[in-house]
Amino acid sequence: MGSIRRIFIYFCTFATNSITNSRNMFAEKRYPEKLDADELDEYLSKGWYRMGQSIFTTHFLCFGHTFFSALWIRLPLDKHASSKRHRKLMRRNSRLEISYSPFNHQQPDKEQENLYQRYRKQFPGLLAPSLRDALYDGDEKNIFNTWQCIIKDGGKLVALSYFDLGQQSIASIMGIYDPAYKNDSLGFYTMLMEIEFGRSNGFQYYYPGYIVPGYPRFDYKMRIGKVESYLLRNDDWAPFPSQVKSEDVPMLKMDRHLQEMCHYLNLNHSPCVKKYYPLFEANLFGFWHAPYLDYPVLLVCSQLENPHTFLITVFDPRQEEYHLMRCSIFDDLQFYFNPTFTESFNPKDHFLELLIIDEMIEKSKKPQDILLALRYVTDSTR
Repeated sequence: MGSIRRIFIYFCTFATNSITNSRNMFAEKRYPEKLDADELDEYLSKGWYRMGQSIFTTHFLCFGHTFFSALWIRLPLDKHASSKRHRKLMRRNSRLEISYSPFNHQQPDKEQENLYQRYRKQFPGLLAPSLRDALYDGDEKNIFNTWQCIIKDGGKLVALSYFDLGQQSIASIMGIYDPAYKNDSLGFYTMLMEIEFGRSNGFQYYYPGYIVPGYPRFDYKMRIGKVESYLLRNDDWAPFPSQVKSEDVPMLKMDRHLQEMCHYLNLNHSPCVKKYYPLFEANLFGFWHAPYLDYPVLLVCSQLENPHTFLITVFDPRQEEYHLMRCSIFDDLQFYFNPTFTESFNPKDHFLELLIIDEMIEKSKKPQDILLALRYVTDSTR
């Protein structure tokens, strides 16, 4: 079943191992048949991450009905030193037995699956039904160079984590632990042990995934050390600031600029409305390769004579400019999103039709350029 699914998606999305061939999207998912160590390094360095046996990127998230930025982080290992708090935790858990081993073509054994089920029962969110499903996602082989960190107490398995190795990078994938050992911070402890493995084996970077400013569930990742964050505006990494400013968070920047643009257009007699767009991750779930709109907030500036066509303005935080686009509705929404999901949003504040970009009309940092282009298009279609 997994191989059939992979072949189907390969031909529908024109999957390729090279990230350089990717359209410049905020959200994307790939299903490579194989992935070399240096290719994994390249993906990780661009803010991509593993999901089952696929690799994906996203820069925006929706929790509940609130929209956030995903900020990818990494820890440079060459200058990293364990903090006093780290050393204290390591001493406290020094009684535990630690071992590392490859997990490239293995299946989780019964003891590991039982540990996963105990962990899953107390986990506050949704997890895959089994450890095998979490790691393989229906496929039969592992395309990643995966290792496992095994923690035992007197021969009993009490914690387990998985990480992937690139040429210079180590990516933390999953950590689970026995709920009876909750006070021993074993989830974070396995991350420290992965970092020690990376340092002792000469790796350059440790990638724990993303954090979400304004949503503290992922803040524990910041405790690993002096991390860097991936910056959309210049496609590079920089030391993570001690205090994140709103102008450094793409979602907040987009929201603010579109609010200003909305006010400007309405003052100049070009009616528009700002709406959030919960379908921005269609590229992660869709079966067809298409230029789906992947901005989580937008301005609906006009509905043209065709009831399925709209003029949409967005703010791109990469170039820090406004984009005016002609977009049309993709009818087969049910292939991408459960109706229960879309029905949970208020249509007054959210645009709930799946949009495809038909034409880029104007790009500019100046609101007046967008206004002129908007007037030209609307006048020419009357």
